[in-house]
Amino acid sequence: MSELTNEELQQKVAENRELEKKLTKKNDQFIFDLKKILDEEGVEVDERQKIETFNTMLKELVEGQKTGLTAKHLYGTPTEAVVFITTKPAAPLKTNFGSMWLDNSLLLFTFLSVMTGILTMVSRSPQPTQGILSITIGAMSGGLSFYLIYRYIYIYDMPGADRSKRPGVWKTGGIMALCFIPWLMIFSLSAFIPHAINPSLDPVLTLILGVVAFGIRYLLKKKYNIQGSMFLRP
Repeated sequence: MSELTNEELQQKVAENRELEKKLTKKNDQFIFDLKKILDEEGVEVDERQKIETFNTMLKELVEGQKTGLTAKHLYGTPTEAVVFITTKPAAPLKTNFGSMWLDNSLLLFTFLSVMTGILTMVSRSPQPTQGILSITIGAMSGGLSFYLIYRYIYIYDMPGADRSKRPGVWKTGGIMALCFIPWLMIFSLSAFIPHAINPSLDPVLTLILGVVAFGIRYLLKKKYNIQGSMFLRP
């Protein structure tokens, strides 16, 4: 972790107090139990590192609360979280709505672009099956669809999640249908968008755009450690 001046460290301490006030009851209890374990068991940890790491954790918890993620989803039990405090962990995966939607959308844009380009090349018709706007709409709506499936189903399969709250088979099927059917309808209807604003590109260019999207996704994951929801299920 970076070396902080005493003034910066005091700012972190003050920020941590403010962040704790924003925690839900469950997350607040988690932090309380974690501090208790550190104090009672005499876990050796540098105070500066402790303050910085709590600052990282609290920010992740407050952000996670916006999409229903709890401390258990992110760090497991308080005992398991001690490891996070006593080591220098890699940056936590960005699992907020925006980053997940972006990652999903880029991945789907890659898939749809590559499929459109290949199908156009092997087809007898020189006209691409989808315009570039249709591909973009399909990728963005599909990215949202996969996020919602994770948010309401697969989130309960994550380590530390309360699996008793996972929806049953019939409810799971209903949720997936409500996510997939609108996506497929939106993607299908986008084909009727006027050609003037939904141009069909050369198949080679469509393939290149798919590769570019995959490259952007790779760079974002490497730099910001973002995580989509399409392959997040353990």
